[in-house]
Amino acid sequence: MERLNLVKRLGLATLLIGILFSIPAYAKPKKKTYNNSPEQVFTAALRTARERHVVTYVDEKQLMFAFETGRSMMSQGFVANASVEPERDGNATLVINVQNKKGRSWGAGDRMADKFYDQVSQELSGDVSQKTSAKATEKNIAVPDAKGTPSEPTIAKAASGPAADSKGGVMVVSTPEGADVFVDDSFIGNAPATLRLAAGKHTLKVSQSGYKAWTRDLEVMVGSDVQLKASLEKE
Repeated sequence: MERLNLVKRLGLATLLIGILFSIPAYAKPKKKTYNNSPEQVFTAALRTARERHVVTYVDEKQLMFAFETGRSMMSQGFVANASVEPERDGNATLVINVQNKKGRSWGAGDRMADKFYDQVSQELSGDVSQKTSAKATEKNIAVPDAKGTPSEPTIAKAASGPAADSKGGVMVVSTPEGADVFVDDSFIGNAPATLRLAAGKHTLKVSQSGYKAWTRDLEVMVGSDVQLKASLEKE
């Protein structure tokens, strides 16, 4: 009888372990509505991501961007896609889809998203030290004089010049660092590099000896700021 009970307990434990490890590593998208315009919410969210994380993609026209977080005690870091959806009453909903870089976060992804929402509220109010509670809909937050999205720093060997009205900014980083950067088949410099490119279509290539070349076709918009991360694969 004791042996039978032991077998039952072992079977139950195995079942529980199987259920736990079948939990998806990806968190469901989270949403939060602010009583502010889509443009205000997008600017505050993008600024929050740039100040605290690494922004890897920006589409100002579609009000979308992506960013990566660093490692923590609970996870290996996250990759997050964010978008702003206009509402009929003039408000805006910030949608965040968080994915784990590796393994499972056991709820850390949800906590990161909730913290990000609070930080966006602080950015909208102009008080980054303010602590706010997560609610379904925020009351209208008085936005001070527009700060705009922060400009990306010019680092390493950057092919940049005086900003012009007909140009947009493109920041290129690479893994490994120091890879060669080409724009329309012309060598520009080494990554990381901040570029000022004329509005229109361009082809970017990042290459390094011993690695496969990375290419991307890009539509540069006037006044835009885009960050690209080229992860090179070994040949």
